[in-house]
Amino acid sequence: MKIDQIKIENFKQIEDVTINLASVNYLVGGNNAGKSSILQGIHMAVSCAKLSVERGEAVVPESELRYSPTSEFTSLGHVAPYENKKDGSRGRFEFIGSTADESLASYKIEIYKGRNYGNVGVERSGVYPNFGQIIVDPKKLFSIYVPGLSGIPHREEYKSYASVFQKAAGGDANLVFRNVIRLLKDRDHLAEVESLMSELVGSFSLRMKHEAETDTYLKIEASIGDGKFVPLDLIGTGVIQLLQIVSYVALFKPAFLLIDEPDNHLHPSRQAVLSKAFDKIAKDYGATVIVSTHSRHLIASAPKNSKIIWMKDGRVESDDCRDLATVMIDLGALDQLDSKGAQCIICTEDKGKSALNKALSHLNLDDVVKVISYNGINNAGSAVAIHAMCDLFPEKPLVVIHRDRDFLNEDELNRWGDEYIKRGMFIFSPPFCDVEAYHCTPHHISQVYEVDEAQAKALHTGIIADNAEMFRNKFREKRREAVQKLWRDGGGPATDDLWPENAEPEYHNIYGKKLLSLFNDAGPKTFGSRRDLLSSVSTEFADCLAESLAEIGVKQS
Repeated sequence: MKIDQIKIENFKQIEDVTINLASVNYLVGGNNAGKSSILQGIHMAVSCAKLSVERGEAVVPESELRYSPTSEFTSLGHVAPYENKKDGSRGRFEFIGSTADESLASYKIEIYKGRNYGNVGVERSGVYPNFGQIIVDPKKLFSIYVPGLSGIPHREEYKSYASVFQKAAGGDANLVFRNVIRLLKDRDHLAEVESLMSELVGSFSLRMKHEAETDTYLKIEASIGDGKFVPLDLIGTGVIQLLQIVSYVALFKPAFLLIDEPDNHLHPSRQAVLSKAFDKIAKDYGATVIVSTHSRHLIASAPKNSKIIWMKDGRVESDDCRDLATVMIDLGALDQLDSKGAQCIICTEDKGKSALNKALSHLNLDDVVKVISYNGINNAGSAVAIHAMCDLFPEKPLVVIHRDRDFLNEDELNRWGDEYIKRGMFIFSPPFCDVEAYHCTPHHISQVYEVDEAQAKALHTGIIADNAEMFRNKFREKRREAVQKLWRDGGGPATDDLWPENAEPEYHNIYGKKLLSLFNDAGPKTFGSRRDLLSSVSTEFADCLAESLAEIGVKQS
């Protein structure tokens, strides 16, 4: 059998969603987007149906469910608690696919509140013989659910297969992991696991040192590469995580492998290995793998035939967004934007984010304008990707690209921003060289140090005059960079025309980062204390931002 599509209605974060499946599927999205709800919903529905089949009853005790993400079953409803009414609040799940002879088939499971306290109602229906029986076979695990980073206990006593099976069905296979290894050995599947692990992490071996007559606890050791065996819980978090997944599949051979954020606390190199393992498991065991993740390393290393499913607010925004999802995860934009959306998004370099947020708060615009960092002014692809993502929002936000001016004139700024402007984005680049320059003006200094503006201006003027040659050299350096990038064929303005040799420095020609450093040395000596100039909003910077946003129609809602 093959399952190509799953529909879920009224379960946790999910109101109504349809997931089209490939062999390996990655669920991406911000927090509370519904990723975990998909995994838990699949496992929960099958758990309820299996118990119903096992007992031969339509109503089963909640206490006997092999898996439930909560102790309060009725609270799993998306908006309202589950009810005991045919047309009331129920969880609905449908598995759609084809049989071995390629006939179309589906199997539906509904879960609802039983008439009596502590009971779960289960309705099952299918449109093709044997399709549903495979899903709900009580003797097999249709799905394995691996929640988060599943650590293992330091000790385990011997457990029967039935006990291990029950733990695995409940999403707690990590608590009996050594017993899983023991059962693989008893069934001659251990070499299979060692071979697959060796493909993924290099030479890998397992051995048991358990004496049934004398040892209370199972003793299992592992060796990676060097032939030295160490206790299983000392082989490293990444390898343990990988070994668990491979072992569960080798022992239970589930149709679905459901893994919730396996990238937590794993080094990027291990995350890339996980991606390879999922593809290998899908090919070798025929399992459908569904992984929720925040890791760009997993997404970037996923084979091309994997499906990247971007979720937002419990629905599928896109299942064809590999490159976009990779960039969004890298930026952290999925979490920032999924919560409320925005009237406007400002993309900035990291150093500009704090100043922008302070300015937006000062202007009472922080509820309609969101700020996202991207990696440097040359990483245009990130900002373009953000713009593409905005196309998927019901109300497309305006996109503003912020960058330091770095002594560019207006023509050069437009040349630099041409690719953004073509895509309907806007450029915000205030006249002073950088954000720091706005935090070194006499007005800002007087506000932060609580001194007369004339005193602040005297110190300000003195520092610039004493360091005029250094500032001129920095100006020339930044202008050389601009010419190399924007005027490769010549034609750009001469540096000496922009700041004539004998002219006094104008403030828009002063490198703010250096001025801030010099002022942090001189300010305490002059005013008797040290104040953090960057910690307070620059009202002059905020005024520039307000004017720029007003020009494109951004206003407080």
